Amino acid sequence: YYATARLVKPLTNMSKAADSFARGDFSARVKVSGRDEMGNLAASLNAMADSLAQLELMRRDFVASVSHELRTPMTTVSGFINGILDGTIPKDRQTQYLRIVSGEISRLSNLVNALLDLARIQAKEISLSPTAFDICETVRLVLLSNEMRIDEKRLGVEFESDGDRITVLADESIIHVVVNNLIDNAIKFTPDGSRIH
Repeated sequence: YYATARLVKPLTNMSKAADSFARGDFSARVKVSGRDEMGNLAASLNAMADSLAQLELMRRDFVASVSHELRTPMTTVSGFINGILDGTIPKDRQTQYLRIVSGEISRLSNLVNALLDLARIQAKEISLSPTAFDICETVRLVLLSNEMRIDEKRLGVEFESDGDRITVLADESIIHVVVNNLIDNAIKFTPDGSRIH
């Protein structure tokens, strides 16, 4: 009876912990006693709980970040369009605000595409097509496409590289997305009148 109880109690605790994990509560831990198979199993279960808790935290941070990233341009777009429709924004300034709306819609589109690419990468559904291309030209093109936003914030831009042309072997479209995300964040988080290097 004693030997059976010694074996069953840890298994019961592990079963309760596993049920807790299944409900999304990763705080449960199993007491590790000894270095036998049961102790190793308990330690593995606790390590799995730590990993799941970390993944859940990352997932929540990701969802919060994406929600914020989507909400900001949507609020801008909605506010300016409503201002144009209800006449709050005068006719002589509507084109200016429509340009801002257009830029925000492009940003939303880029964000959605980046999320779709991330999902495809995680599902191993994306295939890379490496080609030789000039990465300096990619950076210049991305900077040009963001010229209006850079001018609006009166930002100075300094692009420094080892040469006018640097040929790399990579998937050009994905590198373009990466460079665009970096420059987009730089523009977004650099104070007005500052410099991006």
